Amino acid sequence: MAQNVPHQMIDRKRVKVYELRNNDWFDRGTGFCSSAFVTNDDGEVSEPRIVVESEDAPDRLLLDTRIHHDDGFQRQQGM
Repeated sequence: MAQNVPHQMIDRKRVKVYELRNNDWFDRGTGFCSSAFVTNDDGEVSEPRIVVESEDAPDRLLLDTRIHHDDGFQRQQGM
């Protein structure tokens, strides 16, 4: 079974997560974003991930996605 490599709390940033469905944006919530490496049963690092844990319910994940070199992530600036 894959296990996350522990990350340090200081690396986490507070973020808003939105989901695009049928050209409409849905607010998934506010949480804390961090990066993690998933390891396999042999202890080898297999993939980097972005993880967002809910601010209100830390056991609930708002986002858990693999990082690919062709994916574009964007930081939105306030208006």
